[in-house]
Amino acid sequence: MEALLRPAFSTFSLLPKYPYDHERGKNLKRNSMCFSTERRMTVSNLQGINRKCNSKKRFELLALPNNQGNVEKLPNEKYILENELSLPKQEDHNYGSLLMKKLKAFYLFCRPYTLIGTVVGILSVSFLPLASIADLSPTFFMGLLKALVVGLLVHIYINGVNQLADVEIDKVNKEFLPLASGDFSNRDVLVMTVLAIILSIGLGFMFKSPALLCVVAVNFLFGTAYSVNLPFLRWKRHPALFIPAQVFWTGLGFQIPYFIHMQKYVLGRSTLMTNSSIFLTTIMCSYCIPAMILKDIPDTKGDRENGIVTVSTQFGEEKAFSIATKILIAVYGLAMVMGASSSLWFGKLIAVFGHLALALAVLYRSQFADPTNPSSAQSFYMFFWKLIATENLLVHFVR
Repeated sequence: MEALLRPAFSTFSLLPKYPYDHERGKNLKRNSMCFSTERRMTVSNLQGINRKCNSKKRFELLALPNNQGNVEKLPNEKYILENELSLPKQEDHNYGSLLMKKLKAFYLFCRPYTLIGTVVGILSVSFLPLASIADLSPTFFMGLLKALVVGLLVHIYINGVNQLADVEIDKVNKEFLPLASGDFSNRDVLVMTVLAIILSIGLGFMFKSPALLCVVAVNFLFGTAYSVNLPFLRWKRHPALFIPAQVFWTGLGFQIPYFIHMQKYVLGRSTLMTNSSIFLTTIMCSYCIPAMILKDIPDTKGDRENGIVTVSTQFGEEKAFSIATKILIAVYGLAMVMGASSSLWFGKLIAVFGHLALALAVLYRSQFADPTNPSSAQSFYMFFWKLIATENLLVHFVR
């Protein structure tokens, strides 16, 4: 076999010629060390051959027939196929990149700021029924986990329905959304949306909590009525209809059901609403009015082009922004009055001065906002979500 291979290699001068030992009168034998050096030299030569020779010559170097007609591969085939063997790794890298791209698209699909706001809101409401440290038991945290899972599923449903119904508008207003950008297909979003609502209903029954079933039902009805373009639906086209609906959804689809779930079906107490829960429900429902106005200001252009009637399209971005900020200041005035009724003296101070600080922050921040600039209007809307997160913290000082 060695005699058969030698002519092929001498033709291309791939293998280095071994020095002749005149003292011994014989060729030096390959040992383990020189074989390693030889292979490295062979790799260098073969890399040059890969660039100069065609695929047929590389194949001839890779394998030669033996006496039985079988193909025998040379010991250095892995160096000849170095580029070819690297292809599966490149494919694996592509699969990894594709997975990361889909995960990023799903993250954007869930609207991160609303997702975080949902989690913070559920946590805030769920901690209101706590009467002492002893209530922080495994049962409590299991009930909290159930509430979070159901809340996130219905959140996915609402976002999915909205993006399916508004895909043409989002191509103008929100090109980064995965459905509008093409990262997700209509089928992808439809499957996720249907699975989310089916799972939420199933888990609501499995958890044996009527309060969580109420969350699912109200969110399903509101999410569908708000977005789906069917007769008597798509309430987002009518501000006089969807703003009261938003208030109704916040109270009966979020604040009250989660509180009752933790109060009665987790801690086993009566469903009597506490001062802090009444305060939070009232303030959060009041937040809905400026929230719906501020949300639509960055989308004014796309809404006008698609015939969507909002406060911003009716009165203009600047007028709508002014209305929203004034209502927000009034909400903080109401919060200071209600916070002053707290039974804890330090709770009174925190509630009053905390909401006063928020009102001043709104006044200061609004001076630098340009409602006619979508980026500036969106930035102020993100600031509004920070205000909501702060509110979920302040409420725990009102007892």
